[in-house]
Amino acid sequence: MPKEAKEIITRLESRGFEAYLVGGCVRDLLMGLKAKDFDICTSALPEDVCGLFAKTLETGIKHGTVTVIENGIPFEVSTFRIDVNYTDHRHPDKVLFSRSLAEDLKRRDFTINAICYHPEKGIIDPFNGMKDIAAKLIRTVGNPEERFNEDALRMLRAVRFKASLGFELEPATKSAITRMSSTICHISRERILNELNGILSGSSPEAFEILFDTGLIGYIFPVPVPVKNTLKPLKKLPHKLPLRWAAALRLMGFTDPADVEEICGYLKMSKKLKNYILNATKILNEPLPENKYLLKKTLSDAGIALFSDSLKILNGTGYDIDKIKALKLMLNDIRSKNEYIDRSDLAVKGGDLIGKGFIPGKRLGEIIELLFLCVLQIPGLNRKDILIEIAKSVQKAFPE
Repeated sequence: MPKEAKEIITRLESRGFEAYLVGGCVRDLLMGLKAKDFDICTSALPEDVCGLFAKTLETGIKHGTVTVIENGIPFEVSTFRIDVNYTDHRHPDKVLFSRSLAEDLKRRDFTINAICYHPEKGIIDPFNGMKDIAAKLIRTVGNPEERFNEDALRMLRAVRFKASLGFELEPATKSAITRMSSTICHISRERILNELNGILSGSSPEAFEILFDTGLIGYIFPVPVPVKNTLKPLKKLPHKLPLRWAAALRLMGFTDPADVEEICGYLKMSKKLKNYILNATKILNEPLPENKYLLKKTLSDAGIALFSDSLKILNGTGYDIDKIKALKLMLNDIRSKNEYIDRSDLAVKGGDLIGKGFIPGKRLGEIIELLFLCVLQIPGLNRKDILIEIAKSVQKAFPE
């Protein structure tokens, strides 16, 4: 544990309070993983914590949480508490501060997150979280239906932990998710998307399949899933969220851009993420280019990065390997020769043609597009004088 965390615990104890490292950081340390955030639970009230440390932020004081800054590192220090009722299936109606560590741990989501560590007392594990870590099981603290009824988002958190840790859902926990799946409707779409992103970003993204098994997907997506295929191919893909989203929707049978757009909009994805997924879907729907010219035309519309990602999706989802290899060779050849694929590379601009007597408008745009297609086929034509002559010939042969 960081020396700063130990110093916070020591200072709290010097004033007569209990304090322990708790939650995900303890779980990660026990698993030999690098902990990202360090949380401390204590019998001290928020005002006690604020009075003991020079740099504090009242980040969640209503629920007893104060962020203590030590050596520039933030630590969330939370008072032992009891949560009373969850009318909205997400937040407690009332929080009662407590002096009991046992009461505080009892309200937590999963056994693997209800473990404490103290520098001198060692591990405190009343719900056998260490046993579940060893067995690679995700199990709720106490009655699973009660835990999910309190906070419906915990159902998706369980799936996210499966994706990130590679654990399995304990049978009673999974069954409770199936029975409680409709309560996910109480959770904001932004929160839902955040958990879905975590699932797809994990080392075991195929955990997304649990959403099919439990019926959660029917309350998360606005349109039915056409095909409930295995999502194991996602594991072969790079840890790139937009790419995995596009691949996941593809594997689920979403080929209609209208359906994809509806899903992206419903989940309130960012414009950037939505556009990536839509553009990838369109590329995947089209026949793959069969020659260099068609490939360059595709690249000019989609961009090298998105097309390369689309090839990774096809490669990871069982497409013809030989065709993908051939496309990769053509793509590498285009890159190595720095061939023109961007309209901005065209040696002649609209202003150049207007200066030669061409009239601004739709017709001029069509001529410039034709010049670009000529350059894609024959890169040597990309000289201003040559392109102006071609434009004049086109204008003469096909006057308005």
